[in-house]
Amino acid sequence: MKLDAAARRRYTRQLLLGEIGEAGQERLLGSTFSASAASDGGAFSMAADYLERAGLSRDDAGDEVRVPDRAAVMRFAGTASLQEPAAAVVGAFCAVEHLKAVLGIAEASDFPPELTLGTES
Repeated sequence: MKLDAAARRRYTRQLLLGEIGEAGQERLLGSTFSASAASDGGAFSMAADYLERAGLSRDDAGDEVRVPDRAAVMRFAGTASLQEPAAAVVGAFCAVEHLKAVLGIAEASDFPPELTLGTES
């Protein structure tokens, strides 16, 4: 997919990054993604937002974004009051890892299960 003038304006910052550039942005615009059945909804929603802003399209036939399930997000949060920010952090991490894989920068990593954001008081 060739970039038109509107796409060049929209993705100017990404075009300036050596890891993305014009060829990478064209790759992103031609890529689709989907959720796995077990993905935490909040974390996937955050990942989807980042991926769509980067130029990818959501499609049930697209490459699956590796987002942990709700139990893993809760373990990361440590407490119910931190569930929403934990989902945001996990989703952002998963989006970055998916982008790296699409761009061929590196293989996508899973969210480290040993990380915790907080603990029950």
